[in-house]
Amino acid sequence: MAIPLGVAFDGFIPTGEAIDVARRAVDAGARSLWMAEHLGYREAALTCMAFALSTERAMLVPTAVSPYLWHPTPTAMAMATLAEAAPGRAALAVGVGNPLFLQESGKELAKPVRAVREFVDCLRGLWSGEAVHYNGEMFRLAGARMGFRPSSSIPIYIAAMGPEMLRLAGRLADGVVLSAGLSAGFVKRSLSLTAEAARKAGRDPGSLRKAGYLHFAVSEIGTDAINVLRGKLAFLLRNKFLAENIAFSGIPIDQEAIIAAVARRDMAEATRLVPDEAVEAFAVAGKPRHCLDRLQAFVEAGLEEPVLSILGESEDRALALRLVREFSGT
Repeated sequence: MAIPLGVAFDGFIPTGEAIDVARRAVDAGARSLWMAEHLGYREAALTCMAFALSTERAMLVPTAVSPYLWHPTPTAMAMATLAEAAPGRAALAVGVGNPLFLQESGKELAKPVRAVREFVDCLRGLWSGEAVHYNGEMFRLAGARMGFRPSSSIPIYIAAMGPEMLRLAGRLADGVVLSAGLSAGFVKRSLSLTAEAARKAGRDPGSLRKAGYLHFAVSEIGTDAINVLRGKLAFLLRNKFLAENIAFSGIPIDQEAIIAAVARRDMAEATRLVPDEAVEAFAVAGKPRHCLDRLQAFVEAGLEEPVLSILGESEDRALALRLVREFSGT
């Protein structure tokens, strides 16, 4: 059975290069393009608009838009504009963002579940075209309204890591998107929390979209792919929300030391602290056959749409896109 695959972008490469990769990914069968809102790098909604004007068919997903940095009104405007430029292809992933980088921008991670819930409520109200009166703890709207409405619905994913956010996704969202850096076992556990919350809320868990990011590096020389991914995982593991996943894996990782190294921008030291077994457990890396098997393991854990962050040199990225074509049945 063909599995829909997405391709993720992190904002670290120039926009023109990202557009070129997006075109090639869609040609290879990618069903969605997810652009991360990493603070200090290329902006997510603007890049998705560039993708919209340069590709066809694929869903475009700014991710994970943080209620601590974005306000519902301009967010609703930006997403409705994207939906107008690419009808039926706009979606949004909402998440709180990385605590370290939020702190650097003067923001405190306060009441994250409430912040996300109110943000989603406000967006849906604004997209209705009606005047919105909302008196929340985090957001207040006093009759704000859109001058135009999206021509089709804009699905909202919640980027969830902790149990309460996973449950909120089950109760409220159109879908859940899981962080990169999770083991297949932890993916299965996380999705079970979302499904349980959906059932308790009287919703059909099968109707929820289930996506998850996977760092993906393939090479005919498997060790090359593993080494490429080690540095990317070091950056990812700076996120304190991954502590439970690390503990669940049983792999000895000094996460506090990684966080400290990333905070002082010593990526060489952070990379050194990521062992081989972490790369194997938390990502997809190695020779082509091994990568296909590892990808299948995450699908069997419950991911219906793996979203690949493709790494490596140009030859290896081209090989990765060939695997995308093979796995997605394009």
